[in-house]
Amino acid sequence: MGLFDEGKVAVRVGVNEMQPKALNPRIPYGAEEVAADAIECSRAGAAIVHFHSRTDDGAQALDDDGNGAGIYRRAMELTAAECDIIMEPTNLPRGNDPSRAVDVPHLWALVDNPPQGTRLEVVNLDGFRFGRAGWDNDEQRLIVINGRVWDRGATFEGPEVIRETIARGLVPCFGVFDLGDTRMLSAFAAAGLVPRPVLLQINFFCDLMTGPTPSIDALDAVLAEWRRRDIDSEIFLFVRAMPDRASYEALFEAAIDRGVHPRVGLGDNPHLFERNCDMVEHAIEMAGRKGLEPVSAATLRARFEPSTANI
Repeated sequence: MGLFDEGKVAVRVGVNEMQPKALNPRIPYGAEEVAADAIECSRAGAAIVHFHSRTDDGAQALDDDGNGAGIYRRAMELTAAECDIIMEPTNLPRGNDPSRAVDVPHLWALVDNPPQGTRLEVVNLDGFRFGRAGWDNDEQRLIVINGRVWDRGATFEGPEVIRETIARGLVPCFGVFDLGDTRMLSAFAAAGLVPRPVLLQINFFCDLMTGPTPSIDALDAVLAEWRRRDIDSEIFLFVRAMPDRASYEALFEAAIDRGVHPRVGLGDNPHLFERNCDMVEHAIEMAGRKGLEPVSAATLRARFEPSTANI
């Protein structure tokens, strides 16, 4: 039974992403600002915060303590001292192949040297980095593709970064950008390469020519592809650079009607609201009109903690 079946909605917040303070001075940069925002969002009803490690000038900090984990660790520690919310660092890579575990050392550093008073729980993994595989419809299994050659005898194990995430007891949050990503992830779940329930985020962009033009029709298409296999999951919708508040509300209300949780935040739409916590409150108000209550971090955590046993 999913969270919507229990009358619950989970609000996820992307507090800063790559947006500059020039667009909204309330976008948080360093660990202290991120933590202050996360605490406000938790008190407003958010269950999970996705955030980037950024220096005081807004740059993406990858080497602040030798492995890129310093600002992430400090933000998590400051937040945990005041509230219970799931803190999800981004997977922004150092190099060019984040399908390899070595390319995201800051994530493993947070496991090996945990933040005081808390721990890393969720790791963001983007669908466009999943690589390529074929599907044998007769045998209902994935097939290795090397270049243009189909190796039907080889066992497809999936990207290394997914295997490492699961091996370390972390919950992967998969971001999909188009129908191909969605189909691939669905096959991964069917083949037992990712845990169930699957934590999934649909990524839509109004400003980047990536994926479909954000719309209710596009959302329905992605959901139809994902739900074809009836995989136990919790789905979030992320939409960047919405043109106005009316469009924003229409799309997110449609998402909630379809059993999809809202991902909100100044990191996605810095021009529509003053503060991240305002966006959380607004999402909870929309869901409340449909009879839904916000889920706590503890409840969301409980939904996914047993998932590594389900692969």
